[in-house]
Amino acid sequence: MLTTDERSLLPETVEFSFLEALEDGQYNADLEMQLGQAVARGESPPLIRLWRSAHNPGIAVSRRDVAGDRGQAAAQALRDKGLDVIVRQTGGTAVPQGDGVLHLSFILPRTHAAATTDAYYRLLCRPLLAWLADHNVSAATGELPGSYCDGSYNVLAGGRKLIGTAQAWRGGLAGMASRHPGFVLAHACITVDIALRPALGWINEFYTIAGQDYRVQPDTAVTLRDLLPHHPWEEDAAANAKAAALELADVIHRLYQV
Repeated sequence: MLTTDERSLLPETVEFSFLEALEDGQYNADLEMQLGQAVARGESPPLIRLWRSAHNPGIAVSRRDVAGDRGQAAAQALRDKGLDVIVRQTGGTAVPQGDGVLHLSFILPRTHAAATTDAYYRLLCRPLLAWLADHNVSAATGELPGSYCDGSYNVLAGGRKLIGTAQAWRGGLAGMASRHPGFVLAHACITVDIALRPALGWINEFYTIAGQDYRVQPDTAVTLRDLLPHHPWEEDAAANAKAAALELADVIHRLYQV
């Protein structure tokens, strides 16, 4: 059953989108804003987007991370190694990208003046926790100092971070009468099947070159594959992320009836 918060935030009609651009990491991430603007203008229904990271490995950083010369230099240093450095529209610090990373995005019109970021995080995290419970993985939300992109709504399993979450609010209140109709993006980044140690090393390298003190502790993160060693995994990490997306879609259908 929907909680009162969830019922007020989730429109009656919501569509799934599996739109992804696996050959272009930046375009893949930028689709969030394009889809959000279409939702805000009423050109698209509210969306739940499930999508995988592009094939090329790397990291995704915030606009603030690359706002200065040193941040730009850090991004270029990693790109010179053949890595992706994707600039995302949500806040926070860097997160891993590449095959085996799955994303869940709620892209909803901004229609509730009293809504809080906490309410949207709960809407986003509820199906994630239910999905993990289906795999007998006990998980909870909370902070974890030393983890990548730490926040109050990390999804933690066994004391380690499996899922990072973030939000972006754009425009004013939605509605065709508004001069600046808006949308809310609530986003989760799930490490399904990825080599975490090198990915977290790239994050630390980025911030070292950028002249920032922030560092990630490698033992704070975990993948779904680590948590489920006896699961029938494929050799292809992107295929494993796709299978996880289909499972998660079923859970969302069950919980939210969309």
